[in-house]
Formats: sequence, structure tokens, C-alpha cells
Amino acid sequence: MIIIITGTPGTGKSTVSKLVAEKMNAKLISINSLLEEYNLNLGTDELRGYKIVDTESMIPIVDKIKEDSNELIIFEGHLAQDYPNADMIIVLRCDPLVLEKRLKPRNWPDRKVRENISSEILGICTSESYETYGEIVQELDTTDTNALETADILSEIIKGEKEFPLGNIDYLEKYFTYL
Repeated sequence: MIIIITGTPGTGKSTVSKLVAEKMNAKLISINSLLEEYNLNLGTDELRGYKIVDTESMIPIVDKIKEDSNELIIFEGHLAQDYPNADMIIVLRCDPLVLEKRLKPRNWPDRKVRENISSEILGICTSESYETYGEIVQELDTTDTNALETADILSEIIKGEKEFPLGNIDYLEKYFTYL
């Protein structure tokens, strides 16, 4: 079984995924580790400062990891939703003002911070996840929970004990003027 944990940068994906993997004795893979290990970097988007990931080449790599493993796999990353063969996908969300506070210490250019905040306001990761996975996508707001609390909730979602269906998180009306 493979579970995708995705979301806008700063929502807690990497930190929480590590905790969930430990808690559930799962194998953890990340977009960043695949990028380096399998040379999936197609270059850098100079305007945005992002690494361009070869997601087409990523798919068979993740398929092979899934095929070769009997363990639960947590696959995390901002582009993990581009992998089309997961069993569950959870999008981490965060209030845009809190997200801005989380992103500022990364010393990213203001343009990159604003772009990520705009993406969160518009729910881009949720929308992209829905395009591939439809109704199995779940959204969890990490604004008011710490990493351990979030990991506990994700574990309950994965076990089928809790659900956080799409449509309950909407930042557009509140932050429309930010765009």
C-alpha cells in the first residue's frame, strides 16, 4: 500500500511524513530523495528557483519500489500527487498567513514565497490531486496542530479511523485580495 502526503511547501509534509513512517513502521520515500538518487532533475526554473522534476521517469521508479515492498509506503513531496498509482492521498493545508511565517525563514525570494501562498489560497495541490485521484483525496489543515498531533491524525486516516474529505478547507474567500 502506498500513501501520498502532499501539499504546498511549508505545510509540514517532510516533518510529518517522517513521524508517520516511524509510528506506522512504514518505508518513507520523498520526491527530493528520488530526485537525487535517480537523477530526475531536469534543471532549474530560473524564474521561480525550483528544481524541475522528471515526473514521467519518476512513475516507473515508484512503481518498482511499490512492487518490491511488502511494507506500507509513505511517499511525500510537493509533486507526489503526479504519481498516479497510490492507494490514498492526503493533502496537507495551512492558513496562508501561518504558511507565510513558516516560509519566510527559508530565505526564499519574496516572489517564491508569494507564489506558494497564492498556490495555497487557490488550493492548487488539492486540485491537482483531485484531477488524478478524485474522491479518495483527503485534506488536513495543519494550521493549529504541531507535527506530532498531525502525525497522529494522519495515522488514524491511514488506518481508516478518521476521514477528512475534500471541500472543508477553503482559503479563497478570506484571502482573495492577497492574489
